[in-house]
Amino acid sequence: MKNLIFALCCMIGLFGCATAPKSLYYWGSYPNQTYLMYSDTTKASPSAQINTLEKDIQKAQAKNLAIPPGFYAHLGLMYLEEGNYSKAENYFQLEKQVYPESTTLINRLLNEKSLSEPQS
Repeated sequence: MKNLIFALCCMIGLFGCATAPKSLYYWGSYPNQTYLMYSDTTKASPSAQINTLEKDIQKAQAKNLAIPPGFYAHLGLMYLEEGNYSKAENYFQLEKQVYPESTTLINRLLNEKSLSEPQS
């Protein structure tokens, strides 16, 4: 009986040590950047976020992992705040392409933000 209990405990221990499943997405610093954007804007200027998120895209590609939903849209917003309308639109379109379920939201955002450069 003791041997049976010992064997069961060993099996449970082995199953408990199994590795965690591989993540579907490469999150990188995206959650932290989003948090900082709303909580401490001095630490998350649009240009700083752009640099960090662009590096995250390169890391994700190197690891062959997908970018999470909302990532490209967030990056597009940062480019929009910097006044780079063409890059902003490119990332918004990329968000729609990769995550078609975001089409309604992105279209609304594109219409509201009017990505044409300001008229002088």
